[in-house]
Amino acid sequence: MCFSASASFIAGGGLVALGVASLVVAKKEDKVLAAIPLLFGVQQISEGFQWEHLNSGTTSPVAGYIFLSFAFILWPIYVPTFVWLLDKKRRNLLRWFMFLGFIVAVYFSWLLITQAVAISKINACISYSFSNFPLAHPVLLVYLSAIFGSLLISSHKGFRWFGVVAFIMAFISWLFFFLTFASVWCFFAAVVSSIFFVYIYNSDLPRLK
Repeated sequence: MCFSASASFIAGGGLVALGVASLVVAKKEDKVLAAIPLLFGVQQISEGFQWEHLNSGTTSPVAGYIFLSFAFILWPIYVPTFVWLLDKKRRNLLRWFMFLGFIVAVYFSWLLITQAVAISKINACISYSFSNFPLAHPVLLVYLSAIFGSLLISSHKGFRWFGVVAFIMAFISWLFFFLTFASVWCFFAAVVSSIFFVYIYNSDLPRLK
């Protein structure tokens, strides 16, 4: 996340609290949604610890790998999977996005194992860069397709709206914060994920079909 350790910890703590509250009140079929703010919260807290290290002139490989594992391994699998689980109308199409997410997660797992990660502070944001990132642009395109494609083609209106907002945030991050894209976009997505708490908590909203 951008700005500071305190901002990361505040955002992360708030999202963890929302996630826990969501899990407490969520119906069984909605647990997969309720966990999203909690997971984003843990990711943001890991970056808070990264900020603490950067401010002292060092870096934390552990915090870095936790953050990147969420960003590049968990989310490309988790997002298309929860859409597939909850959207029974378009499962045949959604399974292809699950496949894309799995492939890109395997690729990034290999990257994290084999390549060194440089962590630095650029314009009040955190930059994560691999020593060698083969086919970076095509891979990122597949990554974004797995996440946004599954949301945007869903028959559930709420998922499509979340996909549209998250896509706009990703485009802004790519356009203005390319060198720190992972950090900035994950922060925006984390904030947007709080809408799932509203959905879970408000029992008057129509349930997923």
